[in-house]
Amino acid sequence: MFSHFQLADQHVTPRGAKTCALSAHGAKVAIQPCTQAVLTPFPPGNFDKDPAATRLTLELRCTPEMVQYFDAFDLWAKEYLLAHSERLFLKVLSQTQIEEGYHPTVKRHAKWDAQLRTKLDTVGRREVTYWTPEGVRRTAPEDWSRVTVLPKLEISNLWIMGREIGWVIQATALQVFEESVDCPFALSSAGGVNEETSPW
Repeated sequence: MFSHFQLADQHVTPRGAKTCALSAHGAKVAIQPCTQAVLTPFPPGNFDKDPAATRLTLELRCTPEMVQYFDAFDLWAKEYLLAHSERLFLKVLSQTQIEEGYHPTVKRHAKWDAQLRTKLDTVGRREVTYWTPEGVRRTAPEDWSRVTVLPKLEISNLWIMGREIGWVIQATALQVFEESVDCPFALSSAGGVNEETSPW
């Protein structure tokens, strides 16, 4: 499933962050990891609670389909990192070192469902887009507790921080399903999917 994925050599940003870009056949790795809309336990935010921040974290509550995909991805990733450790980390790492430093993509909790942590940008070239179920562009939800989303994601790069390693998963588009406050049997007046502009 992941045999066409590959990591570029380590790159150090001007701020000193170490990353390795992920690609597939020379293109970005874009995926739609589930076929049903999922809950977002919290609205997008950042650690500092800065209302002016434009790069935010969005947690997605995982379906079994998502858990299966990302568990398989993690298995592939650890094998790949072990095989290419000298090229990627500039030193040979053991399987134990990979296992101890690796951050799984899916976060499991004893009290609630597994979650996938993604990043989204609110401005710039990687700005996330929002879509209605009919495929029409819309604005971000005002109340995230009343919606579910169908995400399109990009597994963009591996991050390296000391002995810790993990993945940046970017939310590039979200199809938003509002909780209905009208009669669920009312006929919809919405038009069809806009095939020219919708990513769905």
